[in-house]
Amino acid sequence: MSFPPKTDREAILGTALAIIETQGWSALSMRALGRTLGLRASSLYHHFPDRNAIEEALGSKASGSLLLALKSACLGLIGGPRIHALAEAYIDFALNNQALYNLVTTLPRSDENKPEGKALRDFFLETLNGDTSAAGALWAFLHGYASLHSSGRFDTTNATEVFERGLSAIVTDLVKKKNIL
Repeated sequence: MSFPPKTDREAILGTALAIIETQGWSALSMRALGRTLGLRASSLYHHFPDRNAIEEALGSKASGSLLLALKSACLGLIGGPRIHALAEAYIDFALNNQALYNLVTTLPRSDENKPEGKALRDFFLETLNGDTSAAGALWAFLHGYASLHSSGRFDTTNATEVFERGLSAIVTDLVKKKNIL
């Protein structure tokens, strides 16, 4: 007689994310995961070889979630309105899903060849008509803004103005120099 599994990859990833969101990265371990799931840590090794594999799987999931948010926001839009929608969706995701956002941007892992990371980069490139420097500049601005905003570096009365002014400068530059829009 076989016994049903007590957990699966998705349950492990969901629990890992909950630990990260509530207790921070340092609290994530195979033992903490096992304890939270009511399992022995050794049971988790059937699904993931180590903590790094869990982080990598969460990172792929986070990149996919961000990409879905961006694509949904940009659906049917072109030019300046598309860039603005992408920027707003990016910031919304970053500020409202900080643990996931940190997975996308700060984990020390190489996702050059991972489909989710590549798809995210490609979406920025597509939005900016293949201009790699423009895509990089927009992504750097959005990441910088999100990082500063989430750490409380902006006066809440002018955070929106800062965002609009920075985005406007990038869009104006694209129109002037690259005639992208």
